[in-house]
Amino acid sequence: MINFLNDYNDKGHEKVYEFLERLPQDKMSGYGQDDYTLAVKEKIKKEIERDDILVEFLPGGTIVNIVACTNNLRPYEAIICAKTGHISIHETAAIEATGHKLVTITAENGKLTPDLLRKELELFGAETNVIPKIVYISNTSEAGTVYSIKEIKALHKLCKDYDCYLYVDGARLAVAMAVENFTLNELANSCDAFTIGGTKNGALFGEILVVVEDKLKERLRNHMKQKGAIMAKGFILAAQFDALFDDGLYYQLGKNSYESARALSDGLLKLGVSFTYPPESNQLFIKLSDKQIEEVRKFANIDLESLGGYEASLRLCTSYRTTKEEVAEFLEKLEKIL
Repeated sequence: MINFLNDYNDKGHEKVYEFLERLPQDKMSGYGQDDYTLAVKEKIKKEIERDDILVEFLPGGTIVNIVACTNNLRPYEAIICAKTGHISIHETAAIEATGHKLVTITAENGKLTPDLLRKELELFGAETNVIPKIVYISNTSEAGTVYSIKEIKALHKLCKDYDCYLYVDGARLAVAMAVENFTLNELANSCDAFTIGGTKNGALFGEILVVVEDKLKERLRNHMKQKGAIMAKGFILAAQFDALFDDGLYYQLGKNSYESARALSDGLLKLGVSFTYPPESNQLFIKLSDKQIEEVRKFANIDLESLGGYEASLRLCTSYRTTKEEVAEFLEKLEKIL
């Protein structure tokens, strides 16, 4: 079966296992305080070219979003995101379960803009309102669209005007970087906190949380511990990112995912297939009839996604392991169905 179901359906890149094998069998300190983990954190800081940031390794996407979005928020402070945002539709109200309201904005193609955000922020201020404090975006977005650094900077500037923080969920950051060709340093200079996703780009599991804004660093590890986000064997996470940021592997894997998606989307366009959202990243959303989708399921693992709406689209998701042969075979078989 051709697999376009998701980008986390493998056991991890081979180099990650090589680095895990290098770890000693015992006598490693726990909870991310060992010398090795601390050294890898310094490696990430050098990669970002900022020594004033806070770097933490967390086990997964939902828990890192909970930690990043709620640390140091007062009970009446809220988080803003697009209606199609990952924390809005794919995390079982994890944010709301912490006691903070999620304010959602209907955004074209899944992306917030300064105009949309300003209109929403201007509605708040009375003592009967929650007060927005964190603005959440993901790059790539849940609709597969991509923010440029210029767009992120514009959102960050507006956040500063309204005393908010901008947080970028980078679960698929490697793909966004391949599309827009920006650096981690540029991203760090354009927001208050962001994540570097590993789960969907070669790691067994794990994400890096990077905190730029000093106020968001306060007692972060206490918050992490309370939320169950600190692993006793933290060095397992560190080793994976040590591997991914060795000799540019992280970026190459993201590029592989994107190039496969580019070939797939080009082929779909030639077949006259309609897209629900602009085909910009490794998540492609296309419109097929129920009968056609049933036929596709006979040769491909695929997913239907409504992004919180009522009408589902067929989502095709490439990964760093997607091959040219898989793309060509899928297009050939789809053409016969069409």
